[in-house]
Amino acid sequence: MANIKATSEVIESSFEQVSTPWLTPFYQQLQQTYQQGRFAHGLLFTGSAGIGKYKLAQQLAQYLLCTNKQHDDACFECHSCKLFSAHNHLDYHFLVAEKNKSIGIDQVRLLTEKLNERPQLGNNKVVLIKGAEQLTEAAANALLKTLEEPQGDSYLILLARTHHQLMPTLLSRLQQTHLHSPDDQTLINWLYKLGYQVSDLGVLRWFQNSPLALLNHLKALQQDASLDTRRQCVEGVFNMLYQPQQLFSFSRLLANDAEQNLLLLFHLLHDTHKLKLNTEQLNQDAIYYFALPQLQLWQAQLSFKSLRMLSQEILKTRSLLTEHNALKKELLISALLIKIKNEFKETHYVS
Repeated sequence: MANIKATSEVIESSFEQVSTPWLTPFYQQLQQTYQQGRFAHGLLFTGSAGIGKYKLAQQLAQYLLCTNKQHDDACFECHSCKLFSAHNHLDYHFLVAEKNKSIGIDQVRLLTEKLNERPQLGNNKVVLIKGAEQLTEAAANALLKTLEEPQGDSYLILLARTHHQLMPTLLSRLQQTHLHSPDDQTLINWLYKLGYQVSDLGVLRWFQNSPLALLNHLKALQQDASLDTRRQCVEGVFNMLYQPQQLFSFSRLLANDAEQNLLLLFHLLHDTHKLKLNTEQLNQDAIYYFALPQLQLWQAQLSFKSLRMLSQEILKTRSLLTEHNALKKELLISALLIKIKNEFKETHYVS
């Protein structure tokens, strides 16, 4: 079995040239607000991974820094725009949270010092913080002071999946914009224009209709079809039931990106549970609809009690591994898989 590839971290900057029509209304509204002189000094963009938060923030930053703004966008021709495109603009500052690390007060202080300086190239300065939910309390308080006394030419843009992990006092100083995913047909049409014909609605549900995350996944599958993580979960469960020695191999695969892959395993049991409840009927947009024949067999081999218990065990293991990075991933996941295998055992191996 091929290695499961992580899909949770999408590098949106790799899609700079890809159109994002679902973001256009948000961008136009922000431009209009700026042109009317009602633009906030602090903004927060929230939305699922791969929706395009970073792309929108980059587009807005370039517009704010452009010295020859057009009616509907930056000019892309002035000295400021060219420096921004070359990632070398002196009035643009970017901070991203490193994986499994917080954004500390020292990092924020360096950025706020930049905001307090006069612009070097134009009229505005922009600071972009990606992964704002990783701000420590002290760092968030440092930002709060900056937002309470904003400089007339400085703008702070924060990106986060949700607003729930940010301090309420910080949220009160930010203009919040939640980016919504496009509907199924809009997303399918957009992918078709890019050369991808998608009829499997389950993959849309798995990526929560987040276009850039889905596009990243489809590009990976085009290069290597074995990277279909949903199919690997179905195959992994099947193999460990009929070939017990495969259990530890499956455990290693899941451990490659435990947070996402255990969630996929949870959805596998969740769809099996839905199938059992609805007399072998499953909606076509279910994440595992493609594996309906196999799920029909499994739902008959697992009790409602087992399905509920195993689903809770998966979420418990996922939570432990997400919150405590030092834990032995493969060991915990192997223990989980043994529990799953044992719940099948009575009906699967005893005639």
